Amino acid sequence: MKILKNSILIFAMMFSLISCSKNNDPVPDPLIPPISGAVSISGISPDYGKSGTEIIVTGTNFSIKASENIVTLGGKAATVTAATATQLKIIAPADASHGNIEVKVGANIATSVIFNYEPIISSISATSGKVGDAIVITGQHFGTIIGDFEVKFNGTAAEITAATATTLSVKIPTGATSGLISVARKTKSPVNGPNFSVSAGSGGTSNGFTIINNSVTITNLLKSDGGDGRVLCMTLDESRNIAYACTVDQVVKIDLSTNAVSTIIKNSAYLNIPNGLPSAMDVDANGKVYVMAQFVGAVPPTGGNVFIIDPIAKTAKLLGNRYIGVSLVGSFGQNAPFQVMGNGEIIAIDQSFREVCKFSADLSVRTVIYTLPLVLETFVQLIKVNQNTARIVLTGISNKYYYDYSTSLGSKTNFDEPTGFKMISQTIGGNIKYGVAGEIIVDNNNKLSVQQRTTYTVGQLNNAQTSFDKKGSFIIESLFETSNVKFYNFVGLNGKNYFYADKNGNMYVHILGSAATETGIFKISLN
Repeated sequence: MKILKNSILIFAMMFSLISCSKNNDPVPDPLIPPISGAVSISGISPDYGKSGTEIIVTGTNFSIKASENIVTLGGKAATVTAATATQLKIIAPADASHGNIEVKVGANIATSVIFNYEPIISSISATSGKVGDAIVITGQHFGTIIGDFEVKFNGTAAEITAATATTLSVKIPTGATSGLISVARKTKSPVNGPNFSVSAGSGGTSNGFTIINNSVTITNLLKSDGGDGRVLCMTLDESRNIAYACTVDQVVKIDLSTNAVSTIIKNSAYLNIPNGLPSAMDVDANGKVYVMAQFVGAVPPTGGNVFIIDPIAKTAKLLGNRYIGVSLVGSFGQNAPFQVMGNGEIIAIDQSFREVCKFSADLSVRTVIYTLPLVLETFVQLIKVNQNTARIVLTGISNKYYYDYSTSLGSKTNFDEPTGFKMISQTIGGNIKYGVAGEIIVDNNNKLSVQQRTTYTVGQLNNAQTSFDKKGSFIIESLFETSNVKFYNFVGLNGKNYFYADKNGNMYVHILGSAATETGIFKISLN
C-alpha cells in the first residue's frame, strides 16, 4: 500500500513537470499574410525634383515590409523608407537620371510615369559675349529634346540649338542684358547658374530679331500692334528727313531726327471709296504726300483712287478723275508701286501688272511706256533714281535687266545678282544704291508654310548691281504658329515699296507678317 502511494505521488510530480515545461515554450510569431494580386502604381508625388527628394508612390498590393519592395528609379536602386499596402515612401537616388519608377514585389512588377530630375548647371563655356554668340551650358539632368527646356539670360529667353543629357547649346538672344543664366524644364521653376556679362553695343535694339555678328542696329519706328493701327504702306522724304506711313486708320508722319510719330489726317476724312484702303505712297519734290488706294470689285464709274495730302495744312484732295493700278477685271492690286516725278507726272504699274504707264500731273492723260510680254518677263520693282528718272526693273527667263525712264525709255541694261544672294529689293539713298537680300533657313525639324525663317542681308550695291559692300545681317524671329505650321514675319517681296534708304546710309524696311509683334516700320543702321 505504501509502495502504491509513492508511485502515484511520483507520477503526479512527473505530470506537473511536463505541463510546466509545455507552458514555458516560446510562442511563434504570427504569419504575415501572403501577397495576392498584381502590383499597380496609380501615381507619384512629386514627379520632379532633386536627388534626395522624398517621393510618395501610391498604388495597390505593396508589401507592408519595406525590404520586400524592390524599387528603382531610372534603373537605379531607390531606398524605401516606409511601406503600407497602398503607399511607399522612397528617396530619389543621387546617381540616377530621368526615368520611370519600378516597384517589384515577389514576381509582380509595376511601373510609374517618368520622374524628371531638376537641372544642375555646372559651368558655361564663356562668362561674357554679345548678342548672337554661341554658348554651351554644361551640367546634369538635361535631355535630348530641345523643346523640353528653356534657357534665359537675365530673364530673356534664348534659342536652344542643340541638347544632350549634359549640355545645352544656346545663342545669346537679342535684348539680353547682363545677369544670371537660368535653365528650366518647361512649366517648372528655373534653376539659376552663374552670372553672364552681355557686351555693350552687342546690336539689336528691338526684341524679335537676331543680329548676326553685331553688324546692324534695328530701331522700331512704328509698330503695327501699337496705337496707330496696322501699317499698310510707307514712303520716305529724304530731303526733309521724314518718313510717312498709312495705317488702316490714318496717315502718320515720323520725324527721323527724333523718331516722333504724329497724325496728319484720318482716312475717313478723304478716302471715300467703298471698301477702300491705302495701298501705296510717295512724296513729291515739294513735300506733298501721294496716297494710292486699293479697292475690291468693279471700277466705280466716276472718281479716282489717288489722293494728294498736304502734311503741313493736314488736308487732302482727290488728284484726278482716274483709277490707277486697276486690273483688267476691275479689282486693284495691293501696293502697286508708283513714283511721283519732279514735274508732277506719275509713273505707275497698271493693268494687272502688265503695263508701265506715265500719267499727267492731273491724271487726265495716260501714256503706255512699256508692256510686258505675257509669259517671258516679270515686273520686279520701280525705283526712283532721282526726281526726273524712274528705273523699271524686270526679270526674264534667265537674266535680270532694267530700263531708266525720264522723258523716254532708255536702253536695256542687264545685271547679275551678287553671288550667293537672292535680292528682294533695291533702293537709292543719296547717290548710293542699297539692297536687301534673303536666304531661307532650312529647318527639317519643323513644318513651315507661306513665310519661312530667313536670314536678311542689307548693304550697298555697286553701280553694276553685282556685289555688296558694308553688309549686315539679321533674322526676324517673330512668328505665328498653329498646328505646327509656322508663319514668320518678313520683309516685303519684289515689286513692293517696302525698302528705302536715306543720304546718311540708314535703311528703312516695312516688315509684314502674321504675328502682330515686330511688324511695322523699322530703321536699320550699319554698325
